[in-house]
Amino acid sequence: MKKLRRSSRVSLGKKIACTVSAAALMLGVSSAATVGLHFQESYCNGAGLPDAGYSGFPVTLTAFGIESNGWENLLPMDTGYSGCSGPLGYTLGPELIDTTTATNGLNPLPNGSISVTWFGPTANFDPFYGYAGSPPYYTGGGGLTNPKSGEQEIYATFIRDGINFGPTSSGGDNDQPGYYVDITGLKSLFTNSPFVVELMASGDSVETITNAYVIDVADSKTNLVGYTNTPPVNNTENTAYYQGTGGGLSTGSAPFTNIDEIKIMSVQPVHVAGEYNHAGTISGFILTDKPVVSMSPQPIPVAGPGDSVTLSAYAIGVPPLSYQWRLNGVGIAGATTTSYAISNVTLSSGGNFDLVVTNLYGAATSKVSTVTVDLLTQVPAYDLVYDSNPTNAQNDGVDMGATWLASNSDGTITRTGVMSFGAAETNGISVTDSTNFNDSTGTVSFWMRAAVNNSAGSGASIFCRPTGTAADDFILYQGPGAPGNLDFQAPTGSGVSFVSSAAVGDDDWHFIALTFDQSASGGVALYIDGNLDTTNANGAAWSWTSGQPLQFGYSSDPTWTAYNGLLSDVRYYSTNLTASQISTIFKTGALVDTTDLQMLFQFAAPPGNGFVLSWLEGSAILQSAPTLLGPWSDVNGATSPYTIVPAESQQFFRYKYTPQSLFSNPYLM
Repeated sequence: MKKLRRSSRVSLGKKIACTVSAAALMLGVSSAATVGLHFQESYCNGAGLPDAGYSGFPVTLTAFGIESNGWENLLPMDTGYSGCSGPLGYTLGPELIDTTTATNGLNPLPNGSISVTWFGPTANFDPFYGYAGSPPYYTGGGGLTNPKSGEQEIYATFIRDGINFGPTSSGGDNDQPGYYVDITGLKSLFTNSPFVVELMASGDSVETITNAYVIDVADSKTNLVGYTNTPPVNNTENTAYYQGTGGGLSTGSAPFTNIDEIKIMSVQPVHVAGEYNHAGTISGFILTDKPVVSMSPQPIPVAGPGDSVTLSAYAIGVPPLSYQWRLNGVGIAGATTTSYAISNVTLSSGGNFDLVVTNLYGAATSKVSTVTVDLLTQVPAYDLVYDSNPTNAQNDGVDMGATWLASNSDGTITRTGVMSFGAAETNGISVTDSTNFNDSTGTVSFWMRAAVNNSAGSGASIFCRPTGTAADDFILYQGPGAPGNLDFQAPTGSGVSFVSSAAVGDDDWHFIALTFDQSASGGVALYIDGNLDTTNANGAAWSWTSGQPLQFGYSSDPTWTAYNGLLSDVRYYSTNLTASQISTIFKTGALVDTTDLQMLFQFAAPPGNGFVLSWLEGSAILQSAPTLLGPWSDVNGATSPYTIVPAESQQFFRYKYTPQSLFSNPYLM
C-alpha cells in the first residue's frame, strides 16, 4: 500500500484552515446590526399639554433605509413654549435599550444593550420634508398629521443648537450650550465588528448645518462628519441674519473598532448679521456595520428624448462597500459606483432602477427609482364637436347623445348647423377645462330654441361649469314650467342670481349672450335678442374652481335636469363683450374680437371621429404638418391631452423639445 505523501497532508491542512476562516467570518456576520435613534419633542398647547399635531412622531415608516422597527424613538424633549415644563438647557436619559424593550417608542435591539443620554437647550418641530417636500426648499405644511415619508417623520423634530432663534431668545440669540449625545454599551451591540455613524439634522432657524463631532470617548479620538450639500432655505424669520426651515443628511463617519462609548456633538454654531448662519442641530442618527442606503435615488417622473439623467444614491456601512446598479432587477454592466448616468435618453432608457450595496457584513438595496421616458401617444376619439375658432387653440367638445341637424327653422328664423338635445341626462356636449376659459371676465353666447320646459327639478341646464355642489355652480338654465324664463347663478359668495325678464320658452329662435366679471366691482349681464335683459352686481369677488369643464345642454351636477331644445352657434369669449359687439353678432353673425374668441361651435357637420394626443413633458411644443416632410408649425396653445379633428393642414404631428440634464438627488452628499 502506498503511503500518503506529506504534500497531500499539507494541502488538506490548508483546506481545513480556509474552512475555519470562513466560519470565523460568518460568526462576524451573525452579529451584524443596524439601529436608528430618533429624537422626539413635546410641543405644548396653550393649556400646557402636548399638541398632537406637533408632538412626538415615533417613526412608523421606513426612513433612511431602515424599517420602522429598527428605529428607537427616544424620550420627548420639551420645546419651552406654551407652558412646557422643560427648562432652557436640560438632560434626558439615560434611556436603556436592549433586546427586550418594546414600549414607549422603543424597539428590541438585534443584540446587546445600549444606554443613551442627551442634552439640549430645548427641542422643536420643523416642517422640513426632505425629498418628500417640494423643491427648491423641500418644506411642507404645519403639523405632521399626514406624513409623506419616514424621512419626514425624522426631520419633523430636532434638538436645538443653543445659539439660534428659540425660547427666551433676544434678537435671535439664546447664547446657550449646544446639544450632545452620549451612547454606551456599543461593544455589546457590535460584538464582532466595527461600525459607522451617520447623522440627520433639521431646523427652523438655519441657513446651513455645521459639521458634527463623533468622538471615541475612551481614546479621545474625534471623527468629523459634515452636511456637505443641503437644499437652500427660504429666509422667513425677522432677524439680522439669514434663517429659515431646512435640514439634511450628513456624510458617514470612518469606522469605529472595539469601541464601547461614543459622544456626538455639533461644531460650534455661529451666525454673523448679514453674512451667514451656521446652525448645529440634530434629529437622529444611525449606527451600523452592514450597508444602509440612507439616501435612495429619487424617481425621474418625466425624461424627454435626448435628456441626460444621473441617478445617485448614498450608502453607509463599514468599508469596503461594493455597488451594483440594476435595471428591472438585472445588473447593469459596469455600473458599479454610487452614480449611474444615462447620457442620451431614448424610449428604451426607462424602467425601474435600484442600487445594491454590499460589504463584509451584509447587503442593502435602495428604493426603486422609476425613470419614465416621455412618448407622444395617440388614442382614438369619437363623437367630437369641432371647435372652429380661427385664432386660438382648439377646444373641441365631446357629444354624448345630442343629434346634429343641418338646419332648423321656426318659420321666421332659420339656423344652419344645429344640435338637438333631448331630456336624457347625458345628452350634452362637454369641453375639457382650459386655461383660456379661466380669465376673470368672459362672455358665453348661443342661439337657442325651446318650448316651455316642464321637466322636474331645479331647472334645465343650458350652460354650466359644475363644482359638484349645486350652490357653487356657474349655471344658466331654463326654469321649470311656464313661461320658460332663463335663470342664472354664480358661485356661493358672489351674491349673483336672477331670473330673466323675457321668456324664451315660446319655441322660437332667440339669441342669448351672458357676460361676467368676477371682481368685487363687477357682475353679470344677460342679453336676449341683442337687448340687455338683466344685470346683477357682485356682492363679493369670486373665482373659478380648478378643472371645471364647460357643459352645454346638461350638467354633471344631478341637481339640474337636462335641456330639452336646440342650440346653434355656441361661443366662449375670454372678455366682456360690449353691447355693440353683442348686437353685431345677433344681427350679422360676425365673429367679433377673434383675439378673445376661445371656442366656436358652428356645427357645420355632424360630430366626427379623431384622436387624442398625450405627452408628459410640460415644456414640449406640439407641431403639425400637412406632409411628413413638413413644413412643421407649432400648434398654438396645445397642451396635453390635445384632441385632434384631422384637417388638411394637420395630417402629421410631432413634439419639439430641448433636452436638459436631470438629477435624481440634486442635494446628495
